Amino acid sequence: MARTKHFATRSGSGNRTDANASSSQAAGPTTTPTTRGSEGGDNTQQTNPTTSRRRGPRRARQAMPRGSQKKPYRFKPGTAALREIRHFQKQTNLLIPAASFIRQVRSITHALAPPQINRWTAEALVALQEAAEDYLVGLFSDSMLCAIHARRVTLMRKDFELARRLGGKGRPW
Repeated sequence: MARTKHFATRSGSGNRTDANASSSQAAGPTTTPTTRGSEGGDNTQQTNPTTSRRRGPRRARQAMPRGSQKKPYRFKPGTAALREIRHFQKQTNLLIPAASFIRQVRSITHALAPPQINRWTAEALVALQEAAEDYLVGLFSDSMLCAIHARRVTLMRKDFELARRLGGKGRPW
């Protein structure tokens, strides 16, 4: 189905003649949009202090045809994802936010450890976070290999389960 351009239409008074437009300018500000190439080269619209400033430019924007506005450039699907992958592979900093990771470590410690163990050194938390991120990166790469082996590009739960079983990571099966 072919796409068609729809131009904005104005409800109400319709088209005004030049005589009506010139006589109404003395009475107050106009609501008709200025066109490119008009006299003075300035596309600003004059308003009274009593009129709202939001309505003038909004109406002018509606009156312009959609085809004249420039569309933002869009990359093909997957291009931005590959750029992000390259960006994160070059980085050496940690990907999980430190505050939320520390919060999770403390909640797990509170739930599983004896009550007298409730303090962590900063070095221990950093080492634990690096080990956790290394484990997750390895698990994701193994799971991606399992998905590719199944001729898919989407990761599924069964890919993670198979990667954990084959790699001997996580809970014993």
